[in-house]
Amino acid sequence: MRVLIVSDCYAPRLGGIETQVRDLARNLLAAGHEPAVVTATPTGTVRGRSLEDPDGFPVYRTTVRLPGELPLHPRAGREVSALMTRLRPDVVHVHTGIVSQFAWAGIGAARRAELPLAITFHCVLGPWAAVCGALGPASPVRIWQRGGADLTAVSSMLAAEVERAGGAWPVTVLPNGITVEDWRLPRSAEPAAQGPLRVVASLRWIERKRPLQVVRVFVDAVRRTGCDAVLEMYGDGPLRDRLAQEVAESGMAARITLVGRVDRDELARAFSGADVYLQTSPADSFGISVLEARSAGLAVVALRSSGVADFITDGQDGLLGEDDADLARALAEFMTSPGLLRRIKAHNYAVDPLPVWGDVTNMNVDAYRRAIELGKHR
Repeated sequence: MRVLIVSDCYAPRLGGIETQVRDLARNLLAAGHEPAVVTATPTGTVRGRSLEDPDGFPVYRTTVRLPGELPLHPRAGREVSALMTRLRPDVVHVHTGIVSQFAWAGIGAARRAELPLAITFHCVLGPWAAVCGALGPASPVRIWQRGGADLTAVSSMLAAEVERAGGAWPVTVLPNGITVEDWRLPRSAEPAAQGPLRVVASLRWIERKRPLQVVRVFVDAVRRTGCDAVLEMYGDGPLRDRLAQEVAESGMAARITLVGRVDRDELARAFSGADVYLQTSPADSFGISVLEARSAGLAVVALRSSGVADFITDGQDGLLGEDDADLARALAEFMTSPGLLRRIKAHNYAVDPLPVWGDVTNMNVDAYRRAIELGKHR
């Protein structure tokens, strides 16, 4: 099957959508399909149209010079339409968030070309869901579905939001995938075997990911227990200075390290020596970093309201909470209950999580087949 994947964001950017789109294309290729990617993400200093195939499938970049290397293009619709006309894929798979100018242009181009269309939502919609839902028949979600697109979302929570945004029919859950072997490095199941209990978090340092709350929950848990624990935070973003100030004012600066941004291999090595992964953001539509940590064998502390509830079972893979106070209590429980921590770490290290790439690849192909069938009745 010839699949054209459309995404604003792609490598060399590091993030959830970027890594998922690349890994999806790699796994489709391994399964005997013919993927191609078109993106507005630039690489190096090259701008305009370019073609590369470092992973065995073509990556078409159509880019312009913009502040902050934003993955936008003023003529996105024209550029993607021309590529679709040339490639004539069997199906177009668009990966979109709330503000995804390039992806939305890809949706329009596929509709104009009357190509089978699958759309996957990756980002929490928030107030946008109610606004679009109020539009009724004019909702983009309703228009796309009635036009024959197969709509999916990366978690149950997000699928429900897309349905509230005007879905005429149920939205299928299409989770992100994981290659467990990339994360399951040799490790010890013993908490704090080589020193203090290690808590880690990997996230963008932006408001909606709530990095300040990661620090506050950790500090609260340590104060509750007096545990010898440390926190390592991986990532980067515009809240870097504010986060550093939060650490300095916490009274526990000696226990907290702002590591910064690292590549996937280095993050996997960091996880291999850690004990607990802490997530504080309700804006995680799926939580790929949580899945990575769980695959590495870490116990998870996370919010029940986020997308991680699809693959983290409370008491089995980690502890889920309703708010920050709950998260602090859960983290404190791990700090004071080494038997519980040992059991959950051993389970997570031994048992594969549900969204492994073999299964997820087949789920994507099923979505393509639905899109092709829906297209026949457009």
